[in-house]
Amino acid sequence: MFSIQQVADYGTAHPIAARLSLQTQDLLPFFNLTDKQQAEVFGLFFSNLQPKLMTCFRIMEQLTKEVRERQKKIDETGIEFQAQGRVYTLPSIIGLQHHAETFLYNGKSVLRDLTDIFSILFSKNFKKEARFDKVLQWVRKEFGPDDSLTKRLETDANTWIKKIVSMRNAVEHPGGYSGILHIENFSSMEEGRAILVIEPRWYLNSEEKIPIVHEMNVFVTNLLTLCEDILILSLEKFKTGSPIVITEIPEDERDPNCPKRLKMAMDKAGVKSPNKLLER
Repeated sequence: MFSIQQVADYGTAHPIAARLSLQTQDLLPFFNLTDKQQAEVFGLFFSNLQPKLMTCFRIMEQLTKEVRERQKKIDETGIEFQAQGRVYTLPSIIGLQHHAETFLYNGKSVLRDLTDIFSILFSKNFKKEARFDKVLQWVRKEFGPDDSLTKRLETDANTWIKKIVSMRNAVEHPGGYSGILHIENFSSMEEGRAILVIEPRWYLNSEEKIPIVHEMNVFVTNLLTLCEDILILSLEKFKTGSPIVITEIPEDERDPNCPKRLKMAMDKAGVKSPNKLLER
Protein backbone atom coordinates (compact mmCIF):
# COMPACT_ATOMS: atom_id res chain seq x y z
CA MET A 1 0.00 0.00 0.00
CA PHE A 2 1.29 3.45 -0.94
CA SER A 3 0.47 6.85 0.54
CA ILE A 4 0.40 10.09 -1.43
CA GLN A 5 0.70 13.55 0.06
CA GLN A 6 0.71 16.74 -1.95
CA VAL A 7 4.17 18.25 -1.62
CA ALA A 8 3.90 21.00 -4.25
CA ASP A 9 1.40 23.59 -5.42
CA TYR A 10 0.39 21.36 -8.34
CA GLY A 11 -2.12 18.58 -7.68
CA THR A 12 -2.87 15.38 -9.57
CA ALA A 13 -4.52 17.36 -12.38
CA HIS A 14 -0.99 18.23 -13.47
CA PRO A 15 0.42 15.69 -15.98
CA ILE A 16 3.74 15.36 -14.12
CA ALA A 17 2.03 14.50 -10.84
CA ALA A 18 -0.53 12.21 -12.48
CA ARG A 19 2.04 10.32 -14.54
CA LEU A 20 4.87 9.99 -12.03
CA SER A 21 2.80 9.36 -8.89
CA LEU A 22 -0.67 7.87 -9.42
CA GLN A 23 0.22 6.18 -12.69
CA THR A 24 3.28 4.54 -11.14
CA GLN A 25 1.19 3.45 -8.15
CA ASP A 26 -1.32 1.83 -10.51
CA LEU A 27 1.24 -0.06 -12.61
CA LEU A 28 3.53 -1.58 -9.99
CA PRO A 29 1.21 -4.22 -8.43
CA PHE A 30 0.83 -6.04 -11.77
CA PHE A 31 4.47 -7.19 -11.88
CA ASN A 32 6.58 -9.71 -9.98
CA LEU A 33 8.21 -7.29 -7.59
CA THR A 34 8.77 -7.60 -3.87
CA ASP A 35 6.94 -5.20 -1.55
CA LYS A 36 10.30 -3.53 -0.90
CA GLN A 37 10.95 -3.02 -4.62
CA GLN A 38 7.48 -1.60 -5.16
CA ALA A 39 7.89 0.83 -2.28
CA GLU A 40 11.35 1.94 -3.43
CA VAL A 41 10.30 2.44 -7.06
CA PHE A 42 7.26 4.45 -5.99
CA GLY A 43 9.38 6.49 -3.59
CA LEU A 44 11.88 7.20 -6.35
CA PHE A 45 9.22 8.49 -8.71
CA PHE A 46 7.12 10.34 -6.14
CA SER A 47 9.72 11.77 -3.78
CA ASN A 48 12.77 12.22 -6.04
CA LEU A 49 11.83 12.54 -9.70
CA GLN A 50 8.51 14.36 -9.44
CA PRO A 51 9.65 17.35 -7.31
CA LYS A 52 12.72 17.96 -9.45
CA LEU A 53 10.83 17.69 -12.74
CA MET A 54 8.10 19.93 -11.33
CA THR A 55 10.76 22.53 -10.52
CA CYS A 56 11.87 22.39 -14.16
CA PHE A 57 8.27 22.81 -15.28
CA ARG A 58 7.68 25.74 -12.94
CA ILE A 59 10.77 27.58 -14.23
CA MET A 60 9.81 26.88 -17.85
CA GLU A 61 6.23 28.04 -17.23
CA GLN A 62 7.28 31.28 -15.52
CA LEU A 63 9.92 32.18 -18.11
CA THR A 64 7.50 31.44 -20.95
CA LYS A 65 4.94 33.75 -19.36
CA GLU A 66 7.47 36.57 -18.95
CA VAL A 67 8.88 36.21 -22.47
CA ARG A 68 5.43 36.21 -24.06
CA GLU A 69 4.33 39.23 -21.99
CA ARG A 70 7.29 41.26 -23.18
CA GLN A 71 6.79 40.17 -26.77
CA LYS A 72 3.13 41.16 -26.58
CA LYS A 73 4.02 44.59 -25.22
CA ILE A 74 6.43 45.20 -28.11
CA ASP A 75 3.80 44.04 -30.61
CA GLU A 76 1.27 46.46 -29.09
CA THR A 77 3.37 49.54 -28.33
CA GLY A 78 6.61 49.02 -30.26
CA ILE A 79 10.16 49.53 -29.03
CA GLU A 80 10.90 52.39 -26.66
CA PHE A 81 13.32 54.94 -28.20
CA GLN A 82 15.38 57.66 -26.51
CA ALA A 83 17.84 60.40 -27.57
CA GLN A 84 15.85 61.42 -30.65
CA GLY A 85 15.61 57.87 -31.86
CA ARG A 86 19.31 57.06 -31.59
CA VAL A 87 18.92 54.69 -28.65
CA TYR A 88 16.32 52.01 -27.98
CA THR A 89 15.54 49.95 -24.90
CA LEU A 90 15.31 46.18 -25.04
CA PRO A 91 13.15 44.18 -22.62
CA SER A 92 14.85 41.74 -20.27
CA ILE A 93 14.13 38.82 -17.99
CA ILE A 94 15.45 39.51 -14.50
CA GLY A 95 17.40 36.56 -13.06
CA LEU A 96 17.47 34.68 -16.37
CA GLN A 97 20.93 33.22 -15.70
CA HIS A 98 19.90 31.87 -12.31
CA HIS A 99 16.64 30.40 -13.60
CA ALA A 100 18.39 28.70 -16.52
CA GLU A 101 21.09 27.21 -14.31
CA THR A 102 18.54 26.00 -11.75
CA PHE A 103 16.53 24.35 -14.54
CA LEU A 104 19.59 22.50 -15.79
CA TYR A 105 20.59 21.45 -12.27
CA ASN A 106 17.20 19.87 -11.65
CA GLY A 107 17.02 18.35 -15.13
CA LYS A 108 20.37 16.63 -14.66
CA SER A 109 19.27 15.55 -11.18
CA VAL A 110 16.21 13.83 -12.68
CA LEU A 111 18.50 11.83 -14.98
CA ARG A 112 20.91 11.03 -12.16
CA ASP A 113 18.15 9.86 -9.82
CA LEU A 114 16.43 7.86 -12.57
CA THR A 115 19.43 5.52 -12.70
CA ASP A 116 18.37 4.32 -9.24
CA ILE A 117 15.69 2.21 -10.89
CA PHE A 118 18.42 -0.13 -12.12
CA SER A 119 19.73 -0.49 -8.58
CA ILE A 120 16.26 -1.24 -7.19
CA LEU A 121 15.20 -3.72 -9.87
CA PHE A 122 18.46 -5.21 -11.15
CA SER A 123 20.98 -4.54 -8.33
CA LYS A 124 23.07 -2.42 -10.71
CA ASN A 125 24.34 0.77 -9.08
CA PHE A 126 25.52 3.64 -11.28
CA LYS A 127 26.79 5.66 -8.28
CA LYS A 128 24.33 8.51 -8.69
CA GLU A 129 25.79 9.64 -12.02
CA ALA A 130 23.79 10.97 -14.95
CA ARG A 131 25.97 8.83 -17.23
CA PHE A 132 23.48 7.30 -19.62
CA ASP A 133 26.32 6.25 -21.89
CA LYS A 134 27.36 3.85 -19.11
CA VAL A 135 23.73 2.85 -18.53
CA LEU A 136 23.37 2.07 -22.23
CA GLN A 137 26.56 -0.02 -22.24
CA TRP A 138 25.30 -2.10 -19.32
CA VAL A 139 21.76 -2.51 -20.70
CA ARG A 140 23.09 -3.57 -24.10
CA LYS A 141 25.35 -6.17 -22.47
CA GLU A 142 22.72 -7.36 -19.98
CA PHE A 143 19.66 -7.58 -22.25
CA GLY A 144 21.08 -7.52 -25.77
CA PRO A 145 21.19 -4.99 -28.63
CA ASP A 146 17.67 -5.84 -29.82
CA ASP A 147 15.99 -5.40 -26.46
CA SER A 148 13.39 -2.63 -26.28
CA LEU A 149 15.11 -1.01 -23.29
CA THR A 150 18.40 -0.92 -25.20
CA LYS A 151 16.74 0.60 -28.25
CA ARG A 152 14.94 3.20 -26.14
CA LEU A 153 18.16 4.36 -24.53
CA GLU A 154 20.02 4.37 -27.85
CA THR A 155 17.41 6.78 -29.19
CA ASP A 156 18.04 9.40 -26.51
CA ALA A 157 21.39 8.81 -24.79
CA ASN A 158 23.59 10.50 -27.37
CA THR A 159 21.16 13.24 -28.35
CA TRP A 160 19.11 15.31 -25.90
CA ILE A 161 20.31 13.47 -22.76
CA LYS A 162 23.94 14.16 -23.62
CA LYS A 163 23.05 17.77 -24.42
CA ILE A 164 21.27 18.64 -21.16
CA VAL A 165 24.02 16.95 -19.12
CA SER A 166 26.74 18.80 -21.06
CA MET A 167 24.94 22.11 -20.58
CA ARG A 168 24.77 21.59 -16.83
CA ASN A 169 28.39 20.43 -16.70
CA ALA A 170 29.40 23.60 -18.54
CA VAL A 171 27.70 25.61 -15.78
CA GLU A 172 29.50 23.67 -13.04
CA HIS A 173 32.90 23.71 -14.80
CA PRO A 174 33.03 26.66 -17.24
CA GLY A 175 35.60 26.08 -19.94
CA GLY A 176 36.08 22.47 -18.91
CA TYR A 177 35.36 19.28 -20.85
CA SER A 178 31.86 20.44 -21.88
CA GLY A 179 32.95 23.97 -22.72
CA ILE A 180 30.92 27.12 -22.07
CA LEU A 181 27.17 27.63 -21.86
CA HIS A 182 26.10 31.00 -23.25
CA ILE A 183 22.82 32.49 -22.01
CA GLU A 184 21.50 35.54 -23.86
CA ASN A 185 18.69 37.77 -22.67
CA PHE A 186 16.53 39.61 -25.22
CA SER A 187 18.69 40.79 -28.10
CA SER A 188 18.10 42.66 -31.34
CA MET A 189 18.96 42.62 -35.02
CA GLU A 190 18.72 45.62 -37.31
CA GLU A 191 17.32 44.97 -40.77
CA GLY A 192 17.51 48.22 -42.64
CA ARG A 193 15.48 50.68 -40.59
CA ALA A 194 13.57 47.91 -38.84
CA ILE A 195 14.63 46.40 -35.52
CA LEU A 196 13.92 42.75 -34.85
CA VAL A 197 13.72 41.81 -31.17
CA ILE A 198 14.91 38.25 -30.48
CA GLU A 199 13.71 36.30 -27.44
CA PRO A 200 16.22 34.87 -24.91
CA ARG A 201 18.39 32.08 -26.30
CA TRP A 202 21.12 29.77 -25.06
CA TYR A 203 23.78 27.67 -26.73
CA LEU A 204 26.72 25.48 -25.85
CA ASN A 205 30.09 26.62 -27.25
CA SER A 206 29.52 27.45 -30.94
CA GLU A 207 26.35 25.40 -31.42
CA GLU A 208 23.12 26.81 -32.81
CA LYS A 209 21.34 29.37 -30.63
CA ILE A 210 18.02 27.97 -29.40
CA PRO A 211 15.16 29.93 -27.76
CA ILE A 212 15.41 29.04 -24.07
CA VAL A 213 11.73 28.56 -23.29
CA HIS A 214 11.25 26.35 -26.37
CA GLU A 215 14.10 24.02 -25.44
CA MET A 216 13.06 23.94 -21.80
CA ASN A 217 9.64 22.74 -22.92
CA VAL A 218 11.27 20.03 -25.04
CA PHE A 219 13.49 18.93 -22.14
CA VAL A 220 10.55 18.72 -19.70
CA THR A 221 8.52 16.63 -22.16
CA ASN A 222 11.47 14.35 -22.90
CA LEU A 223 12.35 13.88 -19.22
CA LEU A 224 8.78 12.98 -18.28
CA THR A 225 8.42 10.48 -21.12
CA LEU A 226 11.84 8.96 -20.45
CA CYS A 227 10.96 8.33 -16.80
CA GLU A 228 7.78 6.53 -17.84
CA ASP A 229 9.39 4.52 -20.62
CA ILE A 230 12.37 3.37 -18.57
CA LEU A 231 9.91 2.27 -15.89
CA ILE A 232 7.60 0.25 -18.15
CA LEU A 233 10.42 -1.35 -20.13
CA SER A 234 12.12 -2.34 -16.87
CA LEU A 235 8.86 -3.70 -15.46
CA GLU A 236 8.50 -5.82 -18.59
CA LYS A 237 11.38 -7.92 -17.24
CA PHE A 238 9.08 -8.90 -14.34
CA LYS A 239 5.95 -10.00 -16.22
CA THR A 240 3.56 -12.32 -14.42
CA GLY A 241 2.08 -14.07 -17.45
CA SER A 242 -1.23 -12.32 -16.81
CA PRO A 243 -3.31 -11.18 -19.82
CA ILE A 244 -3.20 -7.67 -18.32
CA VAL A 245 -0.83 -5.38 -20.24
CA ILE A 246 0.22 -1.75 -20.24
CA THR A 247 -1.69 0.32 -22.79
CA GLU A 248 -1.58 3.98 -23.73
CA ILE A 249 -4.57 6.23 -23.16
CA PRO A 250 -5.21 8.47 -26.21
CA GLU A 251 -4.46 12.06 -25.28
CA ASP A 252 -8.01 13.25 -25.99
CA GLU A 253 -9.40 10.54 -23.68
CA ARG A 254 -7.30 11.32 -20.61
CA ASP A 255 -9.08 12.45 -17.48
CA PRO A 256 -8.38 16.20 -17.08
CA ASN A 257 -8.48 15.74 -13.31
CA CYS A 258 -5.75 13.09 -13.48
CA PRO A 259 -4.27 12.90 -17.01
CA LYS A 260 -2.40 9.60 -16.77
CA ARG A 261 -0.86 8.38 -20.03
CA LEU A 262 -0.68 4.66 -19.27
CA LYS A 263 -3.00 2.08 -17.74
CA MET A 264 -3.34 -1.67 -17.33
CA ALA A 265 -5.86 -3.38 -19.63
CA MET A 266 -6.73 -6.82 -20.99
CA ASP A 267 -4.41 -7.99 -23.75
CA LYS A 268 -6.38 -8.38 -26.95
CA ALA A 269 -5.92 -7.96 -30.69
CA GLY A 270 -4.99 -4.43 -31.61
CA VAL A 271 -3.97 -3.36 -28.11
CA LYS A 272 -0.62 -1.60 -27.96
CA SER A 273 2.08 -3.35 -25.95
CA PRO A 274 4.80 -1.34 -24.13
CA ASN A 275 7.15 -2.09 -27.03
CA LYS A 276 4.68 -0.69 -29.53
CA LEU A 277 4.17 2.39 -27.38
CA LEU A 278 7.80 3.31 -27.91
CA GLU A 279 7.78 2.97 -31.69
CA ARG A 280 7.13 6.64 -32.31
